[in-house]
Amino acid sequence: MKSNSLNWIGSEQAYLNLPSVEKLRHITIGRYGGNTERGAHKNEDGLLVWQSISWEFVTLIDAHHSCDSAELIIATLKENEHSIKAILDSKINVLFDQIEKLLLQIFKSDRFKNKCRSLKGEASCLICIRKENVLWWFSVGDCQLLLIHDDLEKWGQVSLNQRNFYEWMGKVNTFEKTVPSYSLGRRELRTGVNCILLITDGYLEAKEAAISISELCRSESLVVSFLNNLHCQQTVDSTTLVRWAVKNELDAAMPSDL
Repeated sequence: MKSNSLNWIGSEQAYLNLPSVEKLRHITIGRYGGNTERGAHKNEDGLLVWQSISWEFVTLIDAHHSCDSAELIIATLKENEHSIKAILDSKINVLFDQIEKLLLQIFKSDRFKNKCRSLKGEASCLICIRKENVLWWFSVGDCQLLLIHDDLEKWGQVSLNQRNFYEWMGKVNTFEKTVPSYSLGRRELRTGVNCILLITDGYLEAKEAAISISELCRSESLVVSFLNNLHCQQTVDSTTLVRWAVKNELDAAMPSDL
């Protein structure tokens, strides 16, 4: 049986000069640590992927100064795996309110904040859940989430979250603030095939985009070429991506005059 979970941080395997593409059932995972000829010497990204027949839970992390914060976020989610998966298996009309409440309880807890204070560095963190015809996300920092569908792309709607700078979890921790800074969202999937992509920002160093981000999102077969192009352009910062497609059979909202 194929595995339905994966967790990784860049200190375990950096993928320097080594674009890597891996399949986890229907999910494609791409990792590239940067070109050492231009100075790349570490990879501080991380990810956690859980999936079942009916849902996907994906966490993407872009740390800096060390992998400490990525390691803590992943370890914290794994400590709460049973509670998280119990909510993911619940009915969709209550799932997203419950998961939001649980994750905020975890990250606002004194236990998590105390651990963050002892870390070296901090991280952007993007958590994304898909169940049935709904996509939900929690975002701190500048990792990107994209949803590609013809209905949306014709209006120029590609990105779901906005990249937010000076926002992290770790040594510098948004949850230490009186009012924490983060974003939450949920979106109904359109009828038909919806392509979902989470990606860290190292790819933005590439001066020439041989493959657009929307093309990458639409096509699993382009992931290898996309990462190879980053190596050929000698990008230094690491790029990690998670991509999958979901076919929604349910009717999506349409304007009443149609």
